[in-house]
Amino acid sequence: MQQPTFFQFESATPRRLGYLGMFGLLVLAALFYRERAWMLDIAFQTFLMINDGTVQVMVNRFGSALVQLLPLSAIKLGAPVEVISLLYSISFPLLFLAFYTVTVRVLRNDFLGWAIVLLYTLIVYDAFYWATSEQQQGLGAVLVFFAYWLRYPRQEKPWMWALSAFSVVALAYYHPLVFISFYFLWAYFGLHFRAKINGWAYWALAGFMTIVQGAKSWLSANWYDNAKYSSFSDNLAAYFPNYFDLPAHSKFIYNALTIWYGFPALLLVVTGFYLYRRHWLKLGLMWLTCFGYLMLLHIGSPESEHRFYVEVNYMALSIFVGVPFLFEVAPLLKGRRLAYLLGGILALRLGTIAIHHQPFEARWRWVEQAVAAPESGNRFYRTEAEAPMDTLLMSWGVPYESLLISNARTEGQNVRTLLIHPDMKAFEEPLEQDTVFITPFKTYPVQALNPIYFPLGQGRYKSLPADIH
Repeated sequence: MQQPTFFQFESATPRRLGYLGMFGLLVLAALFYRERAWMLDIAFQTFLMINDGTVQVMVNRFGSALVQLLPLSAIKLGAPVEVISLLYSISFPLLFLAFYTVTVRVLRNDFLGWAIVLLYTLIVYDAFYWATSEQQQGLGAVLVFFAYWLRYPRQEKPWMWALSAFSVVALAYYHPLVFISFYFLWAYFGLHFRAKINGWAYWALAGFMTIVQGAKSWLSANWYDNAKYSSFSDNLAAYFPNYFDLPAHSKFIYNALTIWYGFPALLLVVTGFYLYRRHWLKLGLMWLTCFGYLMLLHIGSPESEHRFYVEVNYMALSIFVGVPFLFEVAPLLKGRRLAYLLGGILALRLGTIAIHHQPFEARWRWVEQAVAAPESGNRFYRTEAEAPMDTLLMSWGVPYESLLISNARTEGQNVRTLLIHPDMKAFEEPLEQDTVFITPFKTYPVQALNPIYFPLGQGRYKSLPADIH
């Protein structure tokens, strides 16, 4: 188990293709940085970083601070909004590239290295452009962690245990759903390597994650996760016993057959392999995990209203089918066949992601056009009934997006903001004032805004002209 080449492909070509794929994601993130950084959460977090001058960790998901270091450094140096947005966009694939590099070069595990590549390409479509979910980062981190454990399964030295303990805590705090992928990988490798890895240390690893999860729920509960748990409990009771009638099921099947086709393809390949080899426990583990995970997601969100929002949750499915494929099926492909297969998957997925930039470009283009209206003033509003919500998807981020976009297009000379909301009656009082910045969450006095990036000055909110389409 300690041999450095034990988990490497016969040829270096797959490893190089993996690098090519990760660099491909980096290039796409640079090309489409506006689509990624001027959308909802990242725009909101950029606004907060500019205003507060510090990283923005939401609901105790501390891992998110890593991808904020580059844009925050640019803010400290007074860089233009375009540069800040570019750096924020590429910070995510840079982290993923680091995951891959550590896995294949330091931990010598090509198989889990390619699991990272599949994670960020196989079930990724909208999720590339809505990049902020901590779950994307946490899933990559859990793959790196198990590459470390396969490299040092006996944990003979104290520093190994210290690193393992720190890593388990970090994984638990990345995202509430990461533990499912953690236990799947733990169970899969336990079945696959059996006596080679199933020592007391391996059992202690699972027990420690359970303790950390329990302590986290007890000591660091937060309003957001509590709301999710409450919603799941309510739906569990409300839909009983008709869990197979949830609209989310049909939406998932349609998307799986049209844009996430890599998942059902690998599921069928690995299923056929396990049936042929009669690996019943592994087959059961894979199917039960996939089925149980999908039911968990769909009961929690029965309508799956916004695909860009729910897709990041489905990314874990690429681990459930991709890891068995890479450890057991892929090594059977000799010669150039494996390279052709992996190269084809990369080309297909990267091309699909790149082509899909158009709806996300349409979002920021519309906001850009809206805040560039020839009307005098710097504050505008419009109800959701008057806005193209099929283009905007969600409206809550538009006030922050409009600040960033107007700053970028005018080099800070004519910063404007746009408020879109279902009902403007909620803002009757602040709309009458001329020294505020209104968002759905909070109304800021203009003095509270960073004057270098957001010099709004005085002005009352006006209705956006009707000819902005």
